Amino acid sequence: MLLCDLLLFLTCQYRAAAPDHTGGPHLPKGEHTNQPPDEATYKPWEGWFLARHWPDRVPSIEGYARGMAQARQQALAQMQQRSGGFGAPWRVEGPGNLGARINCIAVHPDDENILYVGFSNGGVWKTTDGGATWTPLMEDHTWQAVGDITLDPSDPETVYVGLGDPNITFYPMIGDGVWRSTDGGQTWQHLGLAETAIVTRIVVHPTDPQTLFVATMGLPFERNAHRGLYRSTDGGQTWQQVLFVSDQAGISDLEMDPFNPDILFASGWDRIRNNEESIIAGPGARVWRSTDGGDTWQALAGGLPTTGNLGRTTMAISRTTPGKLYVRYVGSNAQVHGIYLTTDYGDTWQSISVAGLENALGGFGWYFGHMELHPDNDDHIYILGVDLWERLSANAAWQEATPPWWEYDIHADKHDLVFGPSGAMYLATDGGLYKTPDGGQTWEDLENIPATQFYRVAWSPHQPDLYYGGAQDNGITAGNHLALNDWPRLYGGDGFQVRFRPDEPSVIYVETQNGNVSVSQDGGQNWEPATSGIPSGDRQNWNTPYILSPHDPDVMYYGTYRVFRSDAGVVPQWYAISTDLTDGVVTHPRNHNITALSESPLVEGLLYVGTSDGNVWRTDDPLDPNAWTNVSAGLPERYVTEVKASPAFPDRVYVTHSGYRDNEFIPRVHRSDDRGATWVDLSSNLPDLALNDVLILPGYQDSVLFVASDGGVYGSTTGGAEWFRVGDNLPFVPVFDLEYDPVNHRLIAATFARSIQTWPLDSLVPPPLPTAISGPVAEAGTLRLWPNPARDQVWIALPQMPPAGARLQLYDLQGRLMETHTWPAAAQWQLPVSHLPKGIYLLQVQGREKTWQGRVVIE
Repeated sequence: MLLCDLLLFLTCQYRAAAPDHTGGPHLPKGEHTNQPPDEATYKPWEGWFLARHWPDRVPSIEGYARGMAQARQQALAQMQQRSGGFGAPWRVEGPGNLGARINCIAVHPDDENILYVGFSNGGVWKTTDGGATWTPLMEDHTWQAVGDITLDPSDPETVYVGLGDPNITFYPMIGDGVWRSTDGGQTWQHLGLAETAIVTRIVVHPTDPQTLFVATMGLPFERNAHRGLYRSTDGGQTWQQVLFVSDQAGISDLEMDPFNPDILFASGWDRIRNNEESIIAGPGARVWRSTDGGDTWQALAGGLPTTGNLGRTTMAISRTTPGKLYVRYVGSNAQVHGIYLTTDYGDTWQSISVAGLENALGGFGWYFGHMELHPDNDDHIYILGVDLWERLSANAAWQEATPPWWEYDIHADKHDLVFGPSGAMYLATDGGLYKTPDGGQTWEDLENIPATQFYRVAWSPHQPDLYYGGAQDNGITAGNHLALNDWPRLYGGDGFQVRFRPDEPSVIYVETQNGNVSVSQDGGQNWEPATSGIPSGDRQNWNTPYILSPHDPDVMYYGTYRVFRSDAGVVPQWYAISTDLTDGVVTHPRNHNITALSESPLVEGLLYVGTSDGNVWRTDDPLDPNAWTNVSAGLPERYVTEVKASPAFPDRVYVTHSGYRDNEFIPRVHRSDDRGATWVDLSSNLPDLALNDVLILPGYQDSVLFVASDGGVYGSTTGGAEWFRVGDNLPFVPVFDLEYDPVNHRLIAATFARSIQTWPLDSLVPPPLPTAISGPVAEAGTLRLWPNPARDQVWIALPQMPPAGARLQLYDLQGRLMETHTWPAAAQWQLPVSHLPKGIYLLQVQGREKTWQGRVVIE
């Protein structure tokens, strides 16, 4: 089936049959998290990022910044030395069409074809052709979370960018202050304020570009004084803190009066979140006014809430009526608390009706920080939440201004709304950028930026040219670079692990948040639950691990806080095979669950397990619940991100860890050669960054290793003795998962800011010879194989007639010799394969002085 036909088929099947789980974090739509009530103060996935810093209460920003600086320095040195053979570029496979969270938009006031967008973790992008093509502007920067983009009103080629995620979602989406470009984004100058961590708004004086105001939230993980409103009167060379609310509250919004730039309004928000507390409301939710250019500030009352704890605030100021301003408050229940209007510059306020907006923020109002007024009618108000809401006039009712999120015309969760010079509206969402030229009657998806955030990636032996992945807010999808902007959404929800049976092409397993696994037996047309036997009350990871046994696909394993097994075949029926392998609930349930599962591909039943609270376990007999052995001694007490058994040595296993410390290096990748009895640190010259996965390239006797980190991918051809950054074009973004494409000999990476990318392993090492082959090979060529994948027989063609007595050998991926044939006196030959188990096989034709190789997928 051609790629475009396959993607069309999968898209149609999804729309026709796949269940709707895309609610993800939208709890009122019926999702549940199996977490205690206090988790309402988090996005459901936020706890996963917090738990990765076990056992620390507060993530170490100093440790993270040090690791990112090391990564950048090493990357620059490696580019100059061109050493290690790892310099080949990554290829973006996609998707470009599914998008990711955009926090902010800026439109050029004189040329609407020029737009800038800032992603929550994907950097700044620019288009000069109205969205047809986009260019990243800050690829070499170590901080990629963008809070605000502002164009200088007196010179729109001067661009200001404030870094850090103002929605304060997950670590480490902070920034290092304010940057300025005077040439439309080609070059950048750092203006400071790195200590403030998160910039929410930048305002430039309309006639004096030397005067800048920057609103900041501060570091959200701890209380300190580096937050509030800052002013510079010398173009950013020096800064003065002109408004400080408290050590736990920052400035969430800032407005300058368009008629008198000496009048400014600032609104506050209390926000602290770490492994022990999540504050989303407090006494800092007030509105302040300055009438002297920021020298002095007055807390406003006159009808505004002034007591109690309220949540995030945002404002919208009229460009047509002097003194007219709106402010929206989020309540302690994370819904709309109230909207207030002043027409006298804040002296008095009146409440306006919020009937109809009771669930506009979905129960997580701290995630939404924007409201807007129509430029031609300041009674026409827009409220951004899960959907976009509008009130057309002062006496009108609230109504939805976009199609409901679950129809997928406009992605859920709205974060910015900007009007262009033409009157067109530009809307930033969790799924990218949209434009309407006609006030919301029609919408178009305006960008094809490959910035989707992936947790997991998978490769199918039955469709070897497709890459599958599970993405934040975008479910399960599949495709490749040939259809970069046409990846279908195959299954909804927050997507995680996809699995395939090697012997049944029509069987596909998919996973959404909190271990919700489903199975299709007809290639994705219909789905059924695959979690029978898993108790709903078990503590589970947001990214729950499950695997198919490499020895028998009828056997599967699944981890909650204990391990489950199924031997029931395609539709699993789970039963527990271990007791609690965590420390128990010592702090919070999210900190105590299984995070990694691996079975040795060489020894059936040899299982390894890793947990979020730093335990690693082994069993040699999965049918004996008492046979588990804790093998954590010698490893750091940190969140275990992955455990992988060696494909070459039966007693060897690898483990990776997350976490940061202020003044201490954490070794995060280890190897054991005795099934965990002892461990060897393989960190060597890796930068001090959390590691999220390890991949042992099969066929090289464990000499070729790759690790995924919070700042990219690193590789070693010396078994971990020395590491190099992989590729010269991947920015410093998190990579959470790695897989191997053996047919195309490519490394596959699930990035959490740049979609799925692959890297050519041919640039580093040739495709592996079967491990059973020994002796020198004088010269190698490539076999032509068709059809591939094959079912009944495969044609094998050589570029020339082989010598008499040439042998054809067939190996499986473990290097086991399956068949040997004498090559006939012909340039091509038909080999029967219907009797072989489904899977990937290596073919080799050996002559006296030349060897030809190829790979075939049998389905």
